[in-house]
Amino acid sequence: MKPSMPIRRRSFVRMIAMTAATFGVVAPLPMSQVATPPSVQAADDDEKVPAKVESAVDKALAWLAKNQKPDGSWPQGQGASTAVPALAAKAFLARGHIPGQGPYGDNINKAIDYVLEKQQPDGLLSGNGYGNASMYEHGISCAMLGEAFGMVDDARKNKIEKALAKAVKLTLDAQAVKKDPVHQGGWRYQRTSPDSDISVTGWQLMALRAAANCGAYVPKAALESGREYVRRCAFRGGPGFTYQAQQGPPGPARTGTAIVSLEMLGEHASKEAKAGGDFLLDNPITNPNEGFYYYSVYYIAQAMYHLGDKYYEQGYPKLRDSLLANQGPEGTWPVGSGQEQEAGEAYRTSMAVLALCVPYRYLPLFQK
Repeated sequence: MKPSMPIRRRSFVRMIAMTAATFGVVAPLPMSQVATPPSVQAADDDEKVPAKVESAVDKALAWLAKNQKPDGSWPQGQGASTAVPALAAKAFLARGHIPGQGPYGDNINKAIDYVLEKQQPDGLLSGNGYGNASMYEHGISCAMLGEAFGMVDDARKNKIEKALAKAVKLTLDAQAVKKDPVHQGGWRYQRTSPDSDISVTGWQLMALRAAANCGAYVPKAALESGREYVRRCAFRGGPGFTYQAQQGPPGPARTGTAIVSLEMLGEHASKEAKAGGDFLLDNPITNPNEGFYYYSVYYIAQAMYHLGDKYYEQGYPKLRDSLLANQGPEGTWPVGSGQEQEAGEAYRTSMAVLALCVPYRYLPLFQK
């Protein structure tokens, strides 16, 4: 049986905007301290999504729903990461599905509950404790909870409210760890890391933005410091962004992450971002056997959309078509390399769906 149609984007965005609430534990973020949140008006200009994309996404979501474990997680690599359930929940939301409603409402709620249950006493949203992936898990999970907050029932909203308050505090405390000036403002693998990288930093900035969108207090200084770290990652020898500030070569995933971070924090079409866009056009990602292909397309799709013009018109169709060409007959993306192969089909499929769903603009963080 074909699942019922997801909610229209205009109604979806209006629902999020109307249900944003001030947390009981943290103060609301003044609008002057963060980039303008997604407006309802942005949802009025619907973009036509090709039928082949809708079919691919719907097939992938049907597989995710069928293969969710009873505890709300999905088969994945070693451990009990919160990242994969969070990414899968975001994939359903990105297509316009709602927690507790429609064909996938229970799947989304179970994924949300799994993430909430794995939160550590200090606020860390990680099922694997304090290993090198813990801040990745934390940022991804925090971003998902912030995006789901306005759509869940009152009981879950209450739980998310408390979880985000603790999670945001941990994120801010991790940023404030004493570091060399070149690393200040960013984050790395662990909450006590004395250095930073663009990858973990991008997830934490996304998490803070999502939390701020639903009422969490995020100091202006923290956002500005994070933005400055991203700027320091701009490659000094040409276009693109590096993995760590003032170190190493540029790369597509790093560049996509940096562009999204700058755009998300209100720095639109900066010289560095547009140069990064040129780098992405000159270095297209089309092979799932390339290192961190799915991670790359997730950020690059958003970066191209935010930059618009030639970056979206020329770059996004190539990225989209490469994803469609590599989808397997069951609706998954079976091929990956290295850590992405180990992470499992649910991870790869969720990331692919999120890249394909950028044109829908259902998620607040996918909007300009």
